[in-house]
Amino acid sequence: MNQQHADGGIEGRDRPVPTSTSPLGVADSLTIRSEAAAAVGSELLAGGMASYRVKVAMSRTARALGLDSFTSIVTYTDITATATLNGRYRTRITQPGHVGVDVDHLYRTQRMVETLPERGTTAADVFEALARIKARRPLYSRPVNALAAGIACAAFAFLNQAGPIEILAVLIAATLGQAVRRVFQLRQWNHLLITVIAAVVTACLYLTMVGVPVGLGWIPPGNLGGYMAAVLFLVPGFPMITGVLDLVRSDFSAGMARLTYSGMIILGAAAAIWTVSIAAGVDAQPATPLGLPFALELPLRALATFLGVLGFAIIFNSPWKIAVAAAAVSTVANSLRFLMTEGGAPVQLATLAATVLVGVAAYVIARIKHVPRISISVPAVVIMIPGYAMYTGFTMLNAGELAESVLLLQEAVQTVLAAAFGLALAHLATSPAWRRVHQPT
Repeated sequence: MNQQHADGGIEGRDRPVPTSTSPLGVADSLTIRSEAAAAVGSELLAGGMASYRVKVAMSRTARALGLDSFTSIVTYTDITATATLNGRYRTRITQPGHVGVDVDHLYRTQRMVETLPERGTTAADVFEALARIKARRPLYSRPVNALAAGIACAAFAFLNQAGPIEILAVLIAATLGQAVRRVFQLRQWNHLLITVIAAVVTACLYLTMVGVPVGLGWIPPGNLGGYMAAVLFLVPGFPMITGVLDLVRSDFSAGMARLTYSGMIILGAAAAIWTVSIAAGVDAQPATPLGLPFALELPLRALATFLGVLGFAIIFNSPWKIAVAAAAVSTVANSLRFLMTEGGAPVQLATLAATVLVGVAAYVIARIKHVPRISISVPAVVIMIPGYAMYTGFTMLNAGELAESVLLLQEAVQTVLAAAFGLALAHLATSPAWRRVHQPT
């Protein structure tokens, strides 16, 4: 993490932390206190937290450190903050070394901030607590992380009307694709490049595995239900949802940056799998409905939702209790969404209603269990992100089917907006801070 001061100095992440805690000691200076507050924000931002919650956490930490004020501007990759103490001020720019999603770090950092006393905390205490959080290894091994992606995408495949053979192919292809993706993520390669590589590997694996069943006539060729589902672990659900939430909070620089990043990743993945399909000579066809009885389809969809969200939560490095809570909330909400669409409601309206329910449930669980609200709501909503429609629309656009692609992409965008606005409405209904035009200081 590089930290740039207003006076032009640069400090590295491994700078020794002062240990003096006397009122006149170095550790209690304006510089060190502001660094400690900014380090909290940097850890949250690196873990995927929405910008407003980053600001709130830094302000809470600054008060505990005895600073008079702490005003910040938070974007997707940077924090610019000004701290004041006894008439003096200091402005600094903080950049996390790597921005991704790590719910375990979000949870522990937020709990650390919530348990700080109103006054009397030292910068050394904050740095030591953050060091313990950063030192934590991922909760799940690489094989478990990869298998979670495979299970999540297999669940998506069922929801997209894929058959048993295709679901099995998705499970294997997505598991291996996530394993490849994870290797490059740990090397901190460029996110777009990682996405393209993982998409190409996954698409090739899927087409290879379904080649024999297609050749034998067991399944129809080019069924999009499985092909598109295999790469849905690449959908950037966290920045997509938090980006719209940032816009609702008028954090336009952060919101637009997150949405731009999300669009770049989606286009990269879509272009990769379209290229593979062209090279392989696959003429992708829309998924054929399975035709299951409603009494059987409803519980199967509920089970698929639970497993899909649980898989995504594990990919996000969520503690088990948070992962299960998110999966349970999404199971109820997505079942409601399915019932509404089966009853003739537009998918956008059904998604809005379902995500309002998710947002309210996440608020209740967050208050009771003291977990970040976003750690429940975002994984629970990811299953409702129409990645299938996004990728299919892009494929049809490249195939020259303009009218059909525009309709699909329009529906996809409207559904994403409905999901994010549903969470925003839940925030507005349950949080007084969201109802006021106010920035934490």
